[in-house]
Amino acid sequence: MFRSLLFLLTAAGLSAQELPLAEALRRADAHNPSLLVHGYAGRAAGALIDQAAVRPNPVLGLEFENFAGTGALRGTDAIETTMQVSQAFERGGKREKRVIVARRERDVADREFAVRRADVFAATVASYVAVIAAQERLALSTTTLTLAQETADAVALRVKSAVGSATEAARARASLALARADHARAESALAQARAVLAASWGGGATDVPVLTRTLPVPAELPAQDALLARLAAHPRFELQQAVISSRRASFQLAQSQTVQDVTVAGGVRFLREGSDAGFVAGVSVPIPFRGQNQGNIRAARETLAGAEQSVRTLDAELRTVFTAAWQDLATARTVARDLRADALPATEEALAIVRRAYAQGELPLLDVLEIQRAHAVLRREILDAEIAAANALVRLDALTDSTFPLTTALLSAQ
Repeated sequence: MFRSLLFLLTAAGLSAQELPLAEALRRADAHNPSLLVHGYAGRAAGALIDQAAVRPNPVLGLEFENFAGTGALRGTDAIETTMQVSQAFERGGKREKRVIVARRERDVADREFAVRRADVFAATVASYVAVIAAQERLALSTTTLTLAQETADAVALRVKSAVGSATEAARARASLALARADHARAESALAQARAVLAASWGGGATDVPVLTRTLPVPAELPAQDALLARLAAHPRFELQQAVISSRRASFQLAQSQTVQDVTVAGGVRFLREGSDAGFVAGVSVPIPFRGQNQGNIRAARETLAGAEQSVRTLDAELRTVFTAAWQDLATARTVARDLRADALPATEEALAIVRRAYAQGELPLLDVLEIQRAHAVLRREILDAEIAAANALVRLDALTDSTFPLTTALLSAQ
């Protein structure tokens, strides 16, 4: 069946060049549009670190006194000019803590990229499996269409020989029309699946050749406990730890804001009368009468506590997703194996018997169409179960190992 599909797709102009899963992942890693954005985000985070390390600039002040008044202060005869430079000195390690916050934010950005990259890989593998599934559905619809065409041709001969009825011919043509419609939908679904896969690396559908793979069910279930042990290495856990470190740094920065900065000023005062001049100097410190930044400190403390609590929530969420994927795999594997081992041979045997009986005039066409329909439905159910098992493996791999060993092993078991 797959060889006939390969011939049909190649004849339609599609390349038969192989595209391994590893190559699809390499393309996605190198060219996925959303991953390319990270370079800009990384440079932006580096700029924010540089900005956080900048010290306060000095301030140049120029003051004019004793002018435009009354009496001796009329006009500008008694004007006094003071020019001074002031410099604020940060205390409490504010500058160092700002740098730490900026660095922790960059770490968060890096971990967010790792999560995004893992999501892109998972989507790419799922799309790869979807292309194989679409090819299998097209192959199945091709077989069904061929069978419907053979039946319609046989009925037409019987009608021509005055053995069959016009009613039988009409039913056969209707069955053939349904098979053609199903085949057209399968072709469209394959084209869409190929376009989605190619979009993983910013390409087009023509970049995806025929995938010479099938979707057998796993011979054995993977070790559940071993997979669960790998769950702690999921990129989202690393992201959450980076978020906690960032929130802790923000909390420490908020605490440092309660330490008052000192501003030192110095300059020269010019006296109009006698053109005398003198140095001036001063030191200023804010009086912590109100507003000790307590609101920001409480907010930072609660944000940190929320980030720490989120680790437990994330663990529960990932375990729930893992359990669902595991159950889907186990169920789909059992269904596919049982239907293929028991139901499919019986249905194929019944189909052969009914077709022979119809050819000998012992059964009506309705029995042939009914068994053909049942056979097609059964094969679709088997394929659906095999696809469900493959998708469950992809989800388990995405949770436990970014190299997707389970999916790779399944696709290699040809």
